[in-house]
Amino acid sequence: MQALDSAQYERLRENAEVLERDGHGEKVLRLADGTFLKLFRRKSWLSKTAFYPPARRFTDNAAELERLGIPCPHVLQLYRMSNPYRSVVHYEPLPGLTLRQLLAQDPSLDQLELFARLAEFITRLHDLGVYFRSLHMGNIVLTPDNELGLIDISDMRCLGRPLSRWMRDRNYQHLLRYEQDWAQVDPNIGTLFMFSRR
Repeated sequence: MQALDSAQYERLRENAEVLERDGHGEKVLRLADGTFLKLFRRKSWLSKTAFYPPARRFTDNAAELERLGIPCPHVLQLYRMSNPYRSVVHYEPLPGLTLRQLLAQDPSLDQLELFARLAEFITRLHDLGVYFRSLHMGNIVLTPDNELGLIDISDMRCLGRPLSRWMRDRNYQHLLRYEQDWAQVDPNIGTLFMFSRR
């Protein structure tokens, strides 16, 4: 990880758009050149993130997804800031729209086709050993190449073996709990999707 001091950070973020922030500061920025910075704080000195920072996990997950042929962000650089402490990943975003955006913006969307593809995509992830504990429609992207891919990939593990039934069910339970997403889905299609789980 490359050291990043306050002055370097300010130069890097010049004219950036802050996309996410919380009470501790900036979390996600779109830089002037269209690339992104994602900042992770350490919640506790005793946290396991002291040894395996989330920015490193994001980078490792991106490399593994690329190896598996799953579209995802392309990492450019890893940084470490000291004051305040942050692990930082600089990356090219995955182009396209999230499924959440598609459902909200495109009333002509063929939901039956989309959710059939989503079921196949999730099954492929599970068969490849990808356990994404934060799987939801806001981090699944339909790319301009008409492929499904993943973003916001720090909270993910690539196990190198097909997932157990329990882990597959956990992923689906997380996906299904976002009521605001499913409110935009035809109930009949949602039912078909739930029965297609495997």
